[in-house]
Amino acid sequence: MESVLFQTGIVSASLQVILDRFTSFAHKELSLLFGFDNNDLNKLERTLFKVQSLVDNVRAINHSSSCSSHNKAQHLWLRDTQNALHEAEDFLDELALEISKLASADVNLDFTNKDQVRNLVFSKFKFSIPSQMVKMQNKLEELAREMDGSFVDELHKLGMPCSTVGNFQTSSLLDESVVIGRESDKREVIKLLLDEEMGGRSNLSVIAIVGMGGVGKTTLAQLVYNNVDVDSNFDLKIWVSVSVGYNIERVTRSIVECACREKVKLSDLEPIQMRLEEILNGKKFLIVLDGFWDEDEHNWDVLCLPLRVAARGSRVLVTTRSMLVSRIVATASPYQYHLKTLSGEDCWELLKQRAFSNMRHDTNKQLELRETGFKIAQKCDGLPLAARVLGSALRFRSDEMEWDAVLKSNTWDIPENRSQVIPALKLSYDLLDACLKRCFAYCSIFPASFEFKKDDLVQLWVSEGFVQPRGTRRAEDIGKQYFDILFQRSFFQSSHQDLQTQPVYKMHKLIHDLAQFVSDEVCLRMEDGKSLPWGDLRCVRHSSLVCKDIKVETLKAFLKCGRLRTFILLSQGVCQMDQIPYEFFLNLRYIRVLNLSFSNISELPNSIGTLKHLRHLDVSETHVEKLPESVTDLNGIEILKLNNCFKLLQLPKKMKNLTNLRHLELDIKRQISSMPKEIGKLTNLQTLSAFIVGKEKGQCIEELKDMRFLHGSICLVNLENVTNMREAVAAKLEQKPCLEGLELQWNEFKDGLEEQQILAGLQPHNRIKWLTITGYGGFMFPSWLGNPTFCKIERILLQNCRYCKVFPSLGQLPMLKHLYVEEMHDLTRVDDESQGPNSFPSLQSLTFHNLQNLQQWKDLKAGDMPNLTHLTVVDCPSLNFLPSLHYLTRLESLEISQCPKLQCLPAEGLPDSLECLIIIDCCVLKERCRVHEGEDWNKIQSIPKVEIDYEDIFW
Repeated sequence: MESVLFQTGIVSASLQVILDRFTSFAHKELSLLFGFDNNDLNKLERTLFKVQSLVDNVRAINHSSSCSSHNKAQHLWLRDTQNALHEAEDFLDELALEISKLASADVNLDFTNKDQVRNLVFSKFKFSIPSQMVKMQNKLEELAREMDGSFVDELHKLGMPCSTVGNFQTSSLLDESVVIGRESDKREVIKLLLDEEMGGRSNLSVIAIVGMGGVGKTTLAQLVYNNVDVDSNFDLKIWVSVSVGYNIERVTRSIVECACREKVKLSDLEPIQMRLEEILNGKKFLIVLDGFWDEDEHNWDVLCLPLRVAARGSRVLVTTRSMLVSRIVATASPYQYHLKTLSGEDCWELLKQRAFSNMRHDTNKQLELRETGFKIAQKCDGLPLAARVLGSALRFRSDEMEWDAVLKSNTWDIPENRSQVIPALKLSYDLLDACLKRCFAYCSIFPASFEFKKDDLVQLWVSEGFVQPRGTRRAEDIGKQYFDILFQRSFFQSSHQDLQTQPVYKMHKLIHDLAQFVSDEVCLRMEDGKSLPWGDLRCVRHSSLVCKDIKVETLKAFLKCGRLRTFILLSQGVCQMDQIPYEFFLNLRYIRVLNLSFSNISELPNSIGTLKHLRHLDVSETHVEKLPESVTDLNGIEILKLNNCFKLLQLPKKMKNLTNLRHLELDIKRQISSMPKEIGKLTNLQTLSAFIVGKEKGQCIEELKDMRFLHGSICLVNLENVTNMREAVAAKLEQKPCLEGLELQWNEFKDGLEEQQILAGLQPHNRIKWLTITGYGGFMFPSWLGNPTFCKIERILLQNCRYCKVFPSLGQLPMLKHLYVEEMHDLTRVDDESQGPNSFPSLQSLTFHNLQNLQQWKDLKAGDMPNLTHLTVVDCPSLNFLPSLHYLTRLESLEISQCPKLQCLPAEGLPDSLECLIIIDCCVLKERCRVHEGEDWNKIQSIPKVEIDYEDIFW
């Protein structure tokens, strides 16, 4: 039954996308260009809505156990319906692309002349567009009639449609002897419950325990609820299991009934709330709301109204899967307790507690199964629910071969997992909107351990058509909102941050298994050593290939998936394949996402030009030397990724044709000498990671002027090709308010005064967050660089600005956190007096590196750099003295390296906050810091960690 339930969710999501596109596209282009009257269009729209209604009804039927006899028929009907919907979507997409291509082409086309436009569009297709629409209508009507006739009786039997979500009831009762690995969590939550200072002046505080389904939130709440100290601390304890789809009246009644230990006959909210106030008035109470889902802040406020009469120290403990709920209900962020998964050892203890319950006295058998059992426990990925269920599944299996079969099996192949783990996890899935279900299911094409970044995944969703722009909101912004919802509901987890401090995410293994289960037949992941599954592959739309050594023969296997939309190559080793077969693209003409990154390919065949639906092309980290010009015929391309293609010498000459291109990612190495001519026509660009300034017309910096939608960061390379301030101003950087990062890079030094004017003309918008200036040859920086109106700038890097004689006045930038200055060889003096009073209010890290002629740094005073924690001074061979560092009351780390003339540490000493001092290649300073004997010893003896010339100093 579960597969049909999940399948209805995916089909419903497909329907929603089709309906959205149909409403916006069909009533415009189809009615205007192709002569459809409103009756025809309304008829097709009604059919789509009817199919959607039937899908919802099938879902309702499958929540009734009496309907399982139709399960197979429903499965086939849903499969055919989904295929029909995908074909309809492909058809609409093809029409939209052709019209878009005409609109952007350099032809004398009058779009008010419908006959001219219609004839041009018709000439591109081998079939009659009106007849194709009629064919689509008839196919959907046939499917609707088939399902309507087959299951109408079942719907009458059911009466009202069933809820689409499960309803798990819990109680406060618990056998603590079976709980493992939660002692520390129990202590922390009890500490919050009993903390008299918690909540400030408020009598009532709310604590939220948040985590994914099956992680043990209810168990932790039960442990706390039944604790002796907790019991004695409250006058009244109340446990309420909050069902999905709850209402305020029902939960309030449940609280009253638990407090009174009797049924309440009141039916309206007001009398129930008044009764609750009477019960709670003046009492110190603990209320547990287990399994809270509602993300409506207003509903929570109404629910809490009767709780205002609480005595001081009262608590509400909420368990939830949603981080948004935890933020709404918790009194403050410290009161959101994020429950983590168990360790592998704890999962093993929990699993064997059940698995060995029938062989307690057979120690030999336990030893025999121990190694396999521990590996099985690792499959739980820290989820206690899975450990208990797997332990139960193994209880009556004492043969090692049976345990080995469980180890090698798919999670969902184990009957107990299907009946217990699936419902627990699917509850979160059921509550997702249709658009989110489709986005979540799509993630099954990645391996279980796959790590990803938010922007990368959102771009894929947008390319697949799962996310559409709304009004003035970008599709990318809506996609990020989708991602945040899935993250808040524990479908994604934080993994770590990469070197660029971008968060990296992953999926819990069982959540990934759930994605694989719900995407049945639509998504396909092929891995090393596994062949394509037998059967009908026509339903497959999204695929990935995860291999260490990918061969051409392996690629050809995917040709069986005739309407494939996604092909992602996930190479896990040195890929020997150096080319893509010419026919590969000819047979997969519906591809929207093509990712060949990290492969060994050196070229793409011209046949890529047949992929008219292509939206997303990624050949990053390959040996590609150039892209075929046929790529520029694909006017539907929205994303082109060419990161770290070190052999790429040029971009296609007719890049200007890709008018729908929104994201162009390429590295900033110097193998590309200039941008293609007239790239400024790509006015829809939102990401342009690098712009290589050329000298010829159509390649100058002025091409940037109309790219007003640029987001993220951009590196402007070869700025020596900008000849004067007028050209610099023409780039209109100041009119790109969504840019967050800007790198300005010169590779040749020219006239210093001229470069000063050019940099002045390159002033960005004052919302910029990070700025890098490299190779600048001016004698001073423009006034805009330190203007306090740049109120969002957080990071500045000044590299190889060797002729600058004056340190820039950056002290009044209110949000500047990180400043790095390198190779400013003509700089002789840093004068903090010139930075103004209370300078650098937010600065956290400051680095001076390779300042060959810096002699003085002085006038640091009280109030300057109040938040500085890391100070690094490296390779400043002329520096004689440091300023008064004792004012830096938050300084934690100080590194001084390769400063041979530095005479001593500051006379006033170092701040008490300093935890780490590193001194390298500073001969005078090293001598003065000798243990017990050096003149500066008394200044450093209280610092916890001191390292001199790579040796830790102990005393």
